[in-house]
Amino acid sequence: MPRKKNPNPNYQYHVSGQARVYLDGRYFYLGQHDTPASYAKYHSLLAIYSANGMTIPDDAEQLLGDAPITVRCLTAEFREYAKNKYAKDRSRHAQFKNLCTLLDDCFGDLPADEFGPRKLNEIRELLIATKNRSGKHNARSYINMQVQCIVKIFRYCVSRELVGPNVIVALATLQPLAHGESKASESAPVQPVDIETVRKTAKFLSPQIKAMVCIQASTGMRPSEVCAIRPTDIERRDDGVWVYRPPKHKTSHRGKLKAVPLLDAAKSALEPFLDRPEDDYCFKPEEAAEWHRERRHANRKTPLKYGNRPGYGKTSRNGTRKPRKYSERYTPDSYRQAITRAAESAKVAHWFPYQLRHLAATVIREALGVEAAQAMLGHSKADMTQHYAKQNLEKAVEAAKVAPKV
Repeated sequence: MPRKKNPNPNYQYHVSGQARVYLDGRYFYLGQHDTPASYAKYHSLLAIYSANGMTIPDDAEQLLGDAPITVRCLTAEFREYAKNKYAKDRSRHAQFKNLCTLLDDCFGDLPADEFGPRKLNEIRELLIATKNRSGKHNARSYINMQVQCIVKIFRYCVSRELVGPNVIVALATLQPLAHGESKASESAPVQPVDIETVRKTAKFLSPQIKAMVCIQASTGMRPSEVCAIRPTDIERRDDGVWVYRPPKHKTSHRGKLKAVPLLDAAKSALEPFLDRPEDDYCFKPEEAAEWHRERRHANRKTPLKYGNRPGYGKTSRNGTRKPRKYSERYTPDSYRQAITRAAESAKVAHWFPYQLRHLAATVIREALGVEAAQAMLGHSKADMTQHYAKQNLEKAVEAAKVAPKV
């Protein structure tokens, strides 16, 4: 039996001082060993090797030491960086992978130094012409964000000295799309959800999701923050106020701390889920799934001696049934999906968790002003709070007293 091909051949040192890699029966020489350029060419070759079913085209050049750094080399190098950088952020990782693929498809063989504002604008025009799943042109804000991410890919490669800084200076001259200057659609601003819609939806939510909704409406937290609550992150003050300090949040990478006060409704909603190890997450999908099973069983109309019943399936009887695996906590996506299903069951308008943050911001701002809303939401600048409708915990406590109740 022939030996299986290695999907990731090693980056090797050659006595000539060059780096090389053995692919599909041939050696490819990459230039001076242990340099960013040789690693970029190595990762680029591996990408081609993998995409072609572990083969390399017959006409592929083997002496790459003097070959220019192409856009494909930059994207291959950034993909390796993104594996670690966005290991815990799958959506962000997928976004950059898709952009790297787009760059490869459009300008993969172009020397990286020749990629300028006009090439970047060509990609932007492609994004403008593309329609999303609903049949509409991509939103202007989405297109501008994608262009910024492409520039970020090149900025990283400048830091690796794969291209000169003049490339970034040139790309920065491409102005963002302005309102009305293209076929790109305009995204509707996020509106606060109606509190009565939330209350009707809550009747169809599991206790876990209902508690999360109640806490988020009372505090204005981001969905990712409410999903990650653990008992160890809750400080119980002597004055009866509980303070949630998320170890990781949107601006934690900038060294900023966040403290979210929990009062009354938020405390009551959270308390039943604190009976677990300190480092365990409070809201678990497995517990919600068990609640839904018990509810369906209680509402069953077919007698147990007929139809399916617990433990009577074929796989259960023959011992081949595998237990379902659940995530250790909710993610913003699974949290949103649970709310979407409940809203459909309640026959109310579709809404999503971030609208609860806007609801809290709007109510607090109307009652106590922008400064209180800023403290509650954890914004360092008031203009960001203005978009929603130096963090001060005591002001946040006052804001929590007037936040909406589910």
